Amino acid sequence: MSIAEQAQQLHALADDVPVGQAEAIREQLGSMQQQVAGILGETSSAQELHGQISAVSNEVRAVSAGLEHLRQLVIDKAAYHQQG
Repeated sequence: MSIAEQAQQLHALADDVPVGQAEAIREQLGSMQQQVAGILGETSSAQELHGQISAVSNEVRAVSAGLEHLRQLVIDKAAYHQQG
């Protein structure tokens, strides 16, 4: 496989990093938080659920950042190979 082919395959691989899926999960969690508020109001159960949803959302945010870093690293390696 030529260096140019490697670069092309790396660019395609970068497009496959599921950054958007992580963001979609965060949006769903935000929607769940609104639904919990609508269903339970200002109760201790709602607060407990909000706390857990927030914790999970923060974890998903970290995953999203990691995926974005991975995507950028793959793009950088593709650019390096294109120069080769």
